[in-house]
Amino acid sequence: MIYFDNAATTPVLPEVKNFLCKALDIYGNPSSVHTLGKFARSEIETARKTIANYLKVKPENIIFNSCATEGNNTIIRTILNNKDRGNVVLSAIEHKSVKEAIKFWANKSIEIREIKVNKNGVIDLEHLYHLIDSNTILVCVMYVSNEFGTIQPIQEIAKICSDKGVPLLTDAVQAIGKIPIELKNISYATFSGHKFHAIKGSGFLYISDEANYEPLIVGGGQENGKRSGTENVVGILSLAKALEIIVSNFSRYQEQLKKLRDLFENLLLEALPDAQIVGKDAERSPSISSVIMPKFFGAEIVNKLSEKGIYCSTGSACLSGEYEPNKHMLKMGFSQEKALRMVRFSFGLLNKEEEVIECIERIKEIYRLN
Repeated sequence: MIYFDNAATTPVLPEVKNFLCKALDIYGNPSSVHTLGKFARSEIETARKTIANYLKVKPENIIFNSCATEGNNTIIRTILNNKDRGNVVLSAIEHKSVKEAIKFWANKSIEIREIKVNKNGVIDLEHLYHLIDSNTILVCVMYVSNEFGTIQPIQEIAKICSDKGVPLLTDAVQAIGKIPIELKNISYATFSGHKFHAIKGSGFLYISDEANYEPLIVGGGQENGKRSGTENVVGILSLAKALEIIVSNFSRYQEQLKKLRDLFENLLLEALPDAQIVGKDAERSPSISSVIMPKFFGAEIVNKLSEKGIYCSTGSACLSGEYEPNKHMLKMGFSQEKALRMVRFSFGLLNKEEEVIECIERIKEIYRLN
């Protein structure tokens, strides 16, 4: 089995698994005043400090939750709740958890404005500048594209938003553990643990000191009243442990991912010269390679590789037996035909070069090149 779908979710690191076997014994309720509760609370606060140190922010700016989707909904609801006018600006290729949350929480009078992107998936900064006006209440741009690996010029975006006095929300799910993160001038950032080798159901939200905030979940008053519900102690500890491991070897891991991606792309283009790497002319995450494959629909390639025990993904969905093109590629200016042929291969810390070579051999079989 070869797993190249790490942008969807990552396997838990072996070191994290071993750590969590012991963490399962921390079963006290962190809100309890007895010794077991106090110990659980202490472990949570230590994890919060670990994450805050990594992001170079204060521990009180970190709120634990279940995932980035919850974080995105929380912030979008905070900004849009009871607003009867204004506009929200977001990238044309923004994650569905942001787009759908805006549609769900926005009053019908709220205008939604999309920032143009180029063929690499990078937003047009000048267009962003002109879209923001005195009625703009929120800007949303993901740090790294989950589909193409494109890294947005987030600090330039943040500067524009700061200068215009508008809060910026960035979904940083595909950035954490892959590239250095800078949160200066960013109001909100959301993260999911299962995207960086921690466990599912664990995530956190960064909120700047100046940013407005209303809890999505109320009741018990946990997380200083910002996110009620008994804390997922094991999940929270997995976040800190995975980050601790990655940060301690960050340069090596980053180089490891880039080496895998570059080997994959070089071998693939050697075998299939008509293939096209999406976003190749932009700064990209070292872990994602999205390819326009010749001859076959992307979903066909995914299915054929899956039959051979190799797992990747596509931005094209099959509905009622009909394939649909990747909508974000259409926004980027690609033809419908090319948008139907995209396949995403995404690499993680547990992948090896031999797996890349094996994958290319299986792709050659599909194209009968062997």
